[in-house]
Amino acid sequence: MATPVEQDQNRQEPIAENPNGDEEHEEPSNGEDDEDDEDLDDDEEEEEESQPLTEESRLSAERTKLENLFRRLSTERVTLRVHDVLIRGNTKTKDWLIEAEVEALKNANTMQELLQAASIANARLHRLEIFDSVNITLDDGPPELPGTANVIVEVVETNNPLTGNIGLFTKPEARSWSLEGSLKWKNLLGYGDIWDGSLAYGWDQTSELSAGVALPRFKGLVTPMQARISLLSQDWLKFSSYKEQSVGSIPRSNFNQES
Repeated sequence: MATPVEQDQNRQEPIAENPNGDEEHEEPSNGEDDEDDEDLDDDEEEEEESQPLTEESRLSAERTKLENLFRRLSTERVTLRVHDVLIRGNTKTKDWLIEAEVEALKNANTMQELLQAASIANARLHRLEIFDSVNITLDDGPPELPGTANVIVEVVETNNPLTGNIGLFTKPEARSWSLEGSLKWKNLLGYGDIWDGSLAYGWDQTSELSAGVALPRFKGLVTPMQARISLLSQDWLKFSSYKEQSVGSIPRSNFNQES
């Protein structure tokens, strides 16, 4: 009878060593918590590293799109039609004058033709000599009209339309001197008109007074118009007893009209 009792006690001994089983359960739980903390730290580091990479990738994607767009514009025929031409910044210059100079924009049917026409229109507006700056911008057309664009022409009229110069010139070998000056007024009437006057006066020599006006175009006229009048006086009192004077005018225009 004693033998089975001892066997029962021996069987119960391992149970008494850890009755609650705390050590066995605590060790794996602590290891899992450490692994979770490490995973969270790794995730935070990955998020911090991913932010600059995402910004760089976005810039790279935009750069690639722009390169593809420029390549397409230079090689492919991109159909595009001008819906409207908007003119801004002109307070004195007539709208029809600017519209006439940028008329080629409305006839463009492709992006390449539109860019070329915009370059020509910019040069023509600068040639009028009445604007300090010219900026031509292409904008999207109405959403309901795909494949169209609006052209915005922004001009800055000259702040100082009145310019002039004057000078005194001498000729020691001829013992004579002359006073010369000129005056120019730009866009006086808003038609792109340029008025100018000049004076050259010399003692005992020829003197000249002249005035003129130039128009780049007027309504239906497609070519410039110019008119000038001058007064010429020659002093012969040093050699004789009279003065010689002459008056002349030079009108010049082409009356070809737009069809």
